[in-house]
Amino acid sequence: MKHTLTFLFRPVKFSSWILLLGWLIASQFVRAEDWPRFRGPDGTGISRESHWHFSSQSPVLWEARIGLGYSMPVVAGGKVVVSGHTGAESDSLFCFDEATGKENWKFTYAQPLGDHYFPGGTTGSASMAGDRVYSLAREGELFCLDTNSGKVIWQVHLQKDFQYTKPTWGFTGAPLVQDDRLYITAGDSGLALNKSNGQVIWKSKNEEAGYSTPYSFSRGGKELLIFSNKRAYVCVEAASGKELWREKWMTRYGVNAADPIVSGDYIFISSGYGKGATLLKWDGNGDPKTVWKNRDMKTQMNACVLLNGFLYGIDGGEHGDAQGLKCMEFLTGKTMWLDQTVGFGAVSAANGKLLVISETGELQMGPASPSGWKPEVKRRVLGPKAWTVPVLADGKIFCRNSIGHLVVFNVKSQ
Repeated sequence: MKHTLTFLFRPVKFSSWILLLGWLIASQFVRAEDWPRFRGPDGTGISRESHWHFSSQSPVLWEARIGLGYSMPVVAGGKVVVSGHTGAESDSLFCFDEATGKENWKFTYAQPLGDHYFPGGTTGSASMAGDRVYSLAREGELFCLDTNSGKVIWQVHLQKDFQYTKPTWGFTGAPLVQDDRLYITAGDSGLALNKSNGQVIWKSKNEEAGYSTPYSFSRGGKELLIFSNKRAYVCVEAASGKELWREKWMTRYGVNAADPIVSGDYIFISSGYGKGATLLKWDGNGDPKTVWKNRDMKTQMNACVLLNGFLYGIDGGEHGDAQGLKCMEFLTGKTMWLDQTVGFGAVSAANGKLLVISETGELQMGPASPSGWKPEVKRRVLGPKAWTVPVLADGKIFCRNSIGHLVVFNVKSQ
């Protein structure tokens, strides 16, 4: 954050200097937060923003057309990166100036529409880390690009280079950047590459991967990861890829797409198509134990957010199967309430409030409370279909729909 200060040429009392110094220090901590990866800076779907306010009068800062798809925008270092299907046989990765919407660069690569039982387009989100962007295409191309120019630094292919079978709806899940490594949802239980050059550190055996993003957490001084495949969620050591446990999880069509949620010793897993959810307890030894299992939270695509012991998420799926926004007690699996007016959509959170976008493109904001959903704002921001989680970063809300309309609102509070 830059501050421009103008001083008069006159003596300044020592106490005034102290006050000025205190203001400068404090101002560094009241700053906006980036959203550089899928589900935000902590992978929880929760923004760190606190100085923001969304209303029916919040101005549109800029808009863009980015092509067919569902990929989430990621925001870091004053740049916004998002992808869409932009031609008969091509996808594009866009980089915009965060403040103005000016297109910094556009990287286009060959890619089929992939309209397999849905309209098609991009599904996985990019990840930003320093001066690099990492993006995984549905056919298996993995790109590392320069954030400033969009030029390819290195690339590999999950099918051709690693002989991984492509999942039914293509490879997806965002690349996870951690230290000097890049973790990819591929095969039975993931793939670890050197983030600088794409060289293999470890790889799992061939299997149709799931559609979730690698989930990172720590236990007993070790970094661990949870990957999904079409039959299970698998926990491995990040350093070696060694399997620690797997939870068999058979969802119709193999769509294990929603990221797990880890809180202390508890691990929440959920999927759609009528499957439901489970809460596991794992103390770091042996296999996790089932705490509860039910069909009351069926997150087909987007994971819930966990706030103060309660889960908030979209229960149900598309094609008329949507049930609505639901609140569930984390430790018991008890449903607290269901709001069917929302229908299908996506949820994120910040500062104790939920941002909920419906499939029809209505953005709602309200307090996260187990007593019920009472939105303070309801505003039509897009046309249908809106399946992508709304992103709150740097005093702005970013929303996109399936046909590629990206709209950005200024919600920075004074």
